[in-house]
Amino acid sequence: MDMSPVTHSKMSVLEGRRAERRTFSGEIMFRKGVKRAMVQVRDISEFGARVGGVFLVHPDDQFYLTLPGLAPISARVAWVTQFEFGCEFTHPISPMVLEALIARS
Repeated sequence: MDMSPVTHSKMSVLEGRRAERRTFSGEIMFRKGVKRAMVQVRDISEFGARVGGVFLVHPDDQFYLTLPGLAPISARVAWVTQFEFGCEFTHPISPMVLEALIARS
């Protein structure tokens, strides 16, 4: 991994993330097996999102999110706190699709 000053500085700003998280406000469908719920996405990047909800998930759980205008996206739980969790998308979202989603929120 290249740790030149530019790369290191960018990683510090992103807190070790691969991409900047962008504010996204919207309710979306969460589906894990037969369980479904509306959840609140708080921020998003091409690689994942922070989701608010009041249901029980565990790290590495697999599930689907349905973002506005898109087919369900496969993801896994990366971290969990009491009322929110972070997820990593199985396949990153295109930057152009992400911009369109944010523009609509």
